[in-house]
Formats: sequence, structure tokens, C-alpha cells
Amino acid sequence: MPIFKLLFGVISCVSLSMGQVEDKQPRFARSVVNMDDLLNMEDDLLSNLEGFTEKLSQKAKTIRWGIQQMKEQLEKNKMEKSFESWDLLRSYSIIRHMQADWLMWKQYLETPVILDRLNYNESEKLKMPKDLDLLDAAEAIRRMQATYRMLSNDIANGFLHGVQYDSTLAPNDCLAMAQHLMNQSRWTIAEQWILAGIEVQDRKGPRTEMMLLRGPSKSELYRTLGKVRIERRNAGGALQAYRAALKQSPHDPEIFQEYQNLKRRLLTLSSSEPIREEPVDDIDEMELPPCCSGCCEGPRKLKRLYCVYNGVTAPFLRLAPIKTEILSIDPFIVLLHEMVSVEEGALLRTFSKNMISPSETAELSASEGKSIFEFEVGSFRTSKSVWLDNDANEATLKLTQRLGDATGLDIKHSEPFQVINYGIGGIFESHFDTSLQDENRFLNGYIDRLATTLFYLNDVPQGGATHFPGLNITVFPKFGTALFWYNLDTKGLLRVRTMHTGCPVIVGSKWVVSKWIDDKGQEFRRPCLRSRLDSKYLPSIEKIII
Repeated sequence: MPIFKLLFGVISCVSLSMGQVEDKQPRFARSVVNMDDLLNMEDDLLSNLEGFTEKLSQKAKTIRWGIQQMKEQLEKNKMEKSFESWDLLRSYSIIRHMQADWLMWKQYLETPVILDRLNYNESEKLKMPKDLDLLDAAEAIRRMQATYRMLSNDIANGFLHGVQYDSTLAPNDCLAMAQHLMNQSRWTIAEQWILAGIEVQDRKGPRTEMMLLRGPSKSELYRTLGKVRIERRNAGGALQAYRAALKQSPHDPEIFQEYQNLKRRLLTLSSSEPIREEPVDDIDEMELPPCCSGCCEGPRKLKRLYCVYNGVTAPFLRLAPIKTEILSIDPFIVLLHEMVSVEEGALLRTFSKNMISPSETAELSASEGKSIFEFEVGSFRTSKSVWLDNDANEATLKLTQRLGDATGLDIKHSEPFQVINYGIGGIFESHFDTSLQDENRFLNGYIDRLATTLFYLNDVPQGGATHFPGLNITVFPKFGTALFWYNLDTKGLLRVRTMHTGCPVIVGSKWVVSKWIDDKGQEFRRPCLRSRLDSKYLPSIEKIII
């Protein structure tokens, strides 16, 4: 129904994405590319359910026919007032009927209808969303709500960050969100979701049989509200909620017993009893900054920022310069325009669709004196992705050439392209793209990410920005543009303010292609400098600011 997880040292450990996890779980919430699979699956299930009802209808028709036949025979037999006149055949027929026919009816009623269809439905369960998928989706909504400061009631009514949509949530959707938050001890926001569910249930309109079947009942919502208020030490509010639940279901023994237990508990409950601690949201704000909307006011140096046509980093650009928007000088961040054609974007999306799997991140750790990368599918990056070599197809070949021209760097010394799709509320928490700490950067010949490029393959209707918290720079996806920045300064050290966030997608799908350029191999394109002013002598893109 709806369209709709640090300190600098901690954050830096990391976002290095090197390889794809062999994850058999579809993780439907992490990308929109599997949504058509879900729709096709539901289409098949509905067809089978329709066939199931036809078989049930046929079975009911057979039973009605049998009842009619037996009633007629029964009335005929009752008309014979004296059993003395019954012949042997009629007596035999009655005995056989009562012994065999009713056994047949018992077997007929116990036989499952279209057992093969039931087996089919069982097999389909293997492909259907699991608990982990629901957890992914619920956590995505929680993070989206926290990041953009949305109200639960607004989300339930389809009002997302100032824009009204046709999609809404049902009471059971709201209750599922509340239960997810209760599992995390987020009592305050859980209460908001329960109240939203109650309001949704009060919407005008008839209550269909399906809505009554799948619930929840209003008494269940009020009962859950009471439990949450108990955790918040709001005794009066909890009693009020339980009374409302009993009003809806006055004969429910469980609700009545919980209400009585609560009243007895209030006699011994100390007002100074501590409230169960909720998660600290300061960490959340660093992982997903509140300025993802791009509307934050704050100090930002705009001095010497401008737009240029870059025609100096490659001879070809004298004929076809690249529109370059300078967003920051220190650290160096630019937005390159018209870097991807419509045909190239379509090819990259279709080429990758059937190969992407849950995005994996890696952390550099020490084991037995050796440095190794440990890979995992984490909650801090909710997307699916696939790696493509520079020569994977015509689009990657052209992007490789174009990026080399635009930056003046040697793209042969880079990681493969990574095509990424962000799904429901898709995010990438605040992170650095580098993997090494400065004190270890020049040891053992390790390669690190000198620069990052993000190619945007589509427009995102709402949300999905790339945000730099230390600079108050927010870049929204625009098809064809490429965001480029240096992770390391001209001395090869980390630019702390290049920490960035992939903000939650509110509406739509976000397709990007990442390209990380290695520091090793760029010694003559971007050598270490004693002063940033010496960058005018470089063949790389910084020369455009001089």
C-alpha cells in the first residue's frame, strides 16, 4: 500500500564496498527492482485463489445436490408409516446408506480442496517477503520519519514532507510500525503510531469484511496503547486506554484482567520509578543528519564559488567543454552536468536489474597481525548493487572515457563501477569512502580512494539527496549529473569534511553509479603538493578554480 540504521572515528570504519554478498534473501525493501516480482507473484496467487474458490463452489454445489437427494429420499421413507410393510431391499438400502454413504460424505468433507493448489501456495511462501523484509521496510519508515521530522499521523494519511499523495496506511500497517518501535523501546514514537492507527480506523467509509477479517480491532489498538503508556509511566493515560479497550470489547477476559492488574499495580507503583530508557537519537542525527531536506540554515562559505565550462583537463573538451558547478573549494567538490545520456542510463539500469543483490560493506580489521576486510550486509546501507567492469558494456566504456576527460585523472587506476538502486526509504548513513586511517595511509603500499564520483541515473521525486554535514551541502539527484569530490587532500590525508550521507528516499527510486578512483596511479596527475595554490600546475580538475 505505501510507496513508501559516531563519532568521526566510528563513522570512518566504514563504507568501503568491495564485492557482493551471496545473500539468498531477496531483501525486497532494499530495492524497487523486485517490486514487479512481488506484483507478478500476487497475480499468480490471486489466480490460484480464484481457482480455489471455483473448486470450493463446485464442492458446495455437490453437497447441496446431495442434501437435496437425501431429503427427498428421507421424506419418501417417512411417508411409510409402518415399517412392517418395508421390503428387504428398502431396509438394506437404508442400512447401506447410513453405513457407507455417510462415511463417503465424511471423507469427501475431510478431503482438502485442490490439494495441488495448496501445495503450490506452500512453495510460493519460499519466495514471499519474510520477517526480515518487514523489518527492513519498517526501519526505513522510522528513519525517514526521524530524518525529515514527519508526524506519524501525516505519514499514515499520505502527507509526506509537505506533499500529499494518494497512498495511505491501514490500521494494521500502523500497528505493525508501533510494534516494531516497541521492540526497540521507542515508546514515544510508538504511541504516536498507535494513535495514528486509531485515527485511521475512524475514517469515514464502510468497514469491509476483509478489513474486519485482517484487523486490528479498535480494542486491540487501545490495549496496545495502554501497554505503551505503562512503559512511559503514564498511569492515567494507560487506564484511560484500557477503559476505551473495554468499551469496545466489554466481554474480553484478557483485556479485563490486564485492566484489573493495572489498577492493583497503581497502588504500589512509585512515581519516582525510572522510565525505561529509549534509544539516544543524537547518534541517529549524526548517521542521518536533519538537513537532508536541504532547508537548514547555517554558515556556509560561498566565496569564489562559480560555474564554469571545463575545457582544460582534456584536449577533446576544447570542442565539447563540460558544464561544471563548483560546490566547494576546500574540500574540492564539483557537480558535472550532462555526463550520462538517456540511452546510457537506460542501458545501465536494464543491464544491472537482474544481477543486483543486497549491498555489502567492508571494514578493515586486524587478524593475527594481518589487515583484512570483513564484509557484511548492514542496516546502515539499504540498497542493492552490482559491480561492472569499465568494459562491461557500451555505457561503462563511455562513462570511463568521459570521467577521465572531466577530471584529468587516470581512470585505469580505479575500482569497477558500482550500479546501486535504493529501495523503500533507501539510505546510506554518514560515512567516509576511505578505508585507511592517516597514520597507516603510507604503510605497506595499501591503495585507498583518492576521489569519488556519483553518477545520477534518474530524477528522484522526493528525498534521496547526497548531504555533506560538515559543509551544509545537499545535492539532490538529477538525471545525467555526476557529483565528484576528493576524499584526500593534496598531501594525501583525509578530508574530514568529505563525510557524506545518502539521505532517505521518500518517493520514487534512486539509481546511481559509483566510481572510486585510486590514489595509487595518480602520482603524475595529482601529486602531493606543499600548498593548495600549487594546484594550478596540476593536470587534474582543480586547475579550473585558478
